[in-house]
Amino acid sequence: MNIDKKVENIFGNMSNLDILNSYNCHTLLDISEPLMFVLNELDKYYLAYTLQNRTAFLNNGARADVIELLIVSTSVSKIKMLLEGQMDIKDALSSEVMYRMGKIGNKIFPKKYVYSVDQVENKIPKLGVRFDCSLPNKINIKKTLSLIEADARFYDSFAINDTNILKKDHIHIKLENTSDFRSVLDKVDFKIKDWTLE
Repeated sequence: MNIDKKVENIFGNMSNLDILNSYNCHTLLDISEPLMFVLNELDKYYLAYTLQNRTAFLNNGARADVIELLIVSTSVSKIKMLLEGQMDIKDALSSEVMYRMGKIGNKIFPKKYVYSVDQVENKIPKLGVRFDCSLPNKINIKKTLSLIEADARFYDSFAINDTNILKKDHIHIKLENTSDFRSVLDKVDFKIKDWTLE
């Protein structure tokens, strides 16, 4: 499941931590409601922070739930530093890849890129707020960190990277006329030995 689908699942299940965990979405911060999550797409990790989760009254008097999340790319080492209280939440939410996704009622809005954490600083914790004893949290951080590290070890065991990709060896044949084509194809062996690991 890609990261955008996981975010859509968070929109629909913000208060149901069991369903979020089944999507491999780990809640990091829950004060009165879940506020911060770790998501992964194979070996790529993301932090999601709830910028707003409220009910709005529309012009026609109808009510609509409004949810907006900030999604930032991160690493397991950065997540570990965050959860051990070595990094501010604001610093952890600063990354090269940052975007917001939102939902109003049943309509999900596409992602909108954020170029600096300062664009959303009025919706995230101020500098100096860390995961330590002073931050009230319903989540067992040590258990969550061990689950995230176990996931990372699992994906690392596959050594997923750009250098371990199966590629097909190409055979270049020059044909003098098209009648030779069928006889050449009959002689070519298209078995697994034609594949190499580069």
